[in-house]
Amino acid sequence: MVRSVEEIDRRRRELEILSAVAEQIHAAESSQQVLDICLTEILRGLDLKAGWIFLGSEHDRRLRLAAAQGVSAAYLDEIRRVGLSDCLCREVFATGHSMQARNTTECPRMPTIVEGLSQPVAHACIPLRMQGAAARGVLNVAARPQQRFADDELRFLETLGHQMCVAIERAEHRKAELARNQEARAMATINKAIGGSLDVASVLGAVGQSALEVLSADRVLIYLGDDPRQLKVAELAGLEHPELIRGQTLNLEEVQAHILTRALEERQLVQVDDWARDDRVNRKLAERWGTGAAIVVPLLARERTLGLLVVTRTQPHQWTEEQLEAAEALGGQASVAIENARLYEEARRAYDHLKDAQQRVLQNERMALLGTFASGLAHEVRNPLNSIALQLSLLERRIAGVEPRLVEQLGELVGVIREEIRRLDALVGDFLFFSRTSRIQLQATDLDALVDEVTRLLRPEARSAGVTLRRQRIGAPVPSLTADPEKLKQVVINLVRNAIEAMPDGGAVSLESGQRDGRALVVVRDNGPGLPERVDIFQLFVTTKPKGTGLGLSIAQQIVLAHGGEIKAASETGKGATFEVSLPLEPARDAVQNGSSHDE
Repeated sequence: MVRSVEEIDRRRRELEILSAVAEQIHAAESSQQVLDICLTEILRGLDLKAGWIFLGSEHDRRLRLAAAQGVSAAYLDEIRRVGLSDCLCREVFATGHSMQARNTTECPRMPTIVEGLSQPVAHACIPLRMQGAAARGVLNVAARPQQRFADDELRFLETLGHQMCVAIERAEHRKAELARNQEARAMATINKAIGGSLDVASVLGAVGQSALEVLSADRVLIYLGDDPRQLKVAELAGLEHPELIRGQTLNLEEVQAHILTRALEERQLVQVDDWARDDRVNRKLAERWGTGAAIVVPLLARERTLGLLVVTRTQPHQWTEEQLEAAEALGGQASVAIENARLYEEARRAYDHLKDAQQRVLQNERMALLGTFASGLAHEVRNPLNSIALQLSLLERRIAGVEPRLVEQLGELVGVIREEIRRLDALVGDFLFFSRTSRIQLQATDLDALVDEVTRLLRPEARSAGVTLRRQRIGAPVPSLTADPEKLKQVVINLVRNAIEAMPDGGAVSLESGQRDGRALVVVRDNGPGLPERVDIFQLFVTTKPKGTGLGLSIAQQIVLAHGGEIKAASETGKGATFEVSLPLEPARDAVQNGSSHDE
């Protein structure tokens, strides 16, 4: 009768445990919550002190401690440091059969596992099996001192283990579904970024943030380049890196980043679950960079290597197949974005070059036609001007004998006429010069010396206008150029005089020359009022001066273009203007064909 009462009481407690477990794990959102709930209810319901759970995978047969209650700190520390050595748990994991450790022969660690005990206690080892699958873990429950689990109790623990596995499977399915939804949202975000922008930085930023979320990563780095000695840190998301910043160039060989180099050269994804235990990695570098686990994905486009996507966690982590696939998908999206941006940039440059070439052809045709017209017109105008000037001189002599009052009045009129003749003659001279700008005489030219000469020539003129003319150097000295020194001098004089005339109340002009990025430069800066907005000052007859002809800058541009160079203007209202003349160190082919040497 007593045995029957004990049996009924045991069954009641088991049903209470099963009911409490079922009620709580139904709402559990993660496997860890399921494990903690089950351990708590088992120990509370059976009035026991200690329980611990190992989980592992069929792939590597390694068991890791997943949950524990009432277990000694020394045992937990040992498990975390050196892992689980040979013991009964491994046999239960491998065979899927429940067993009971009863002495130190069956479990060498029995005296040290349970907190506060120095003598061995028996403990049950229950396999955790998914429905229809092989064992994937072990549930351990310590018995009371000097007691063992009966067969019925072992079967009950097996029932609880089965319930636990079902709940874990449900939680993991839910987690996987959430992960897929999150991945889909992340991919949609990245696709939107790719479709809405050809800015690589924006897309890489979206990839970095998505990788943080989808892979629960601590840090994401994206490197661009295919040379391990020169990779650019293009994106850094998540935790601040102890040594790297965005925009920095990294030499993988110098820092001995073996895994990154391997992924880049072999063009294969590399997975590292534990940097401290992986012989392929530089462990000192991993420790310095605070890396415990990583996925390294090469960014590929056709036969080209574009860079690396590196996803890291600060602690060791066993990456799942789903996470590896997600990392590859993110890397693929980043590669598409980079390649699209590259193709767009190449197409844009090709279009710009074609457009510039067409503009140059049209400009040259217009200038040739205009030059021919200007030359003929200048000759036709200059002859009548000379005749007018001669007749005006005769008129001046004849009015010298009239009464003084008329002499003064007529003299003023003659002065106005003579000033207009001078202005027209200067305009004719500009037209004639303009018609000859494409005919350059090439010879060895010292550009720095030429600019020095212009500075000496115009310094008195600048001083009389209240303008300070400074001579400065930029970059390296310019080697001897093959150019037309007289025409280049005309360009520099024109730019400096324009700057002086733009500051009637005084100011400062700097005249600079030097070599930068393989080209010779002449730069003229002033601190005057600046240039008018939305006006092409290099167009013919466009001028900002009251009595200007609008030919000076057009002539300067033609001379520079004839040398294969470029002239640019920049301005900020109220802060002056800057003109930059850029010339090739070697003469352009067109200049050699159109010009002639000084010795010819």
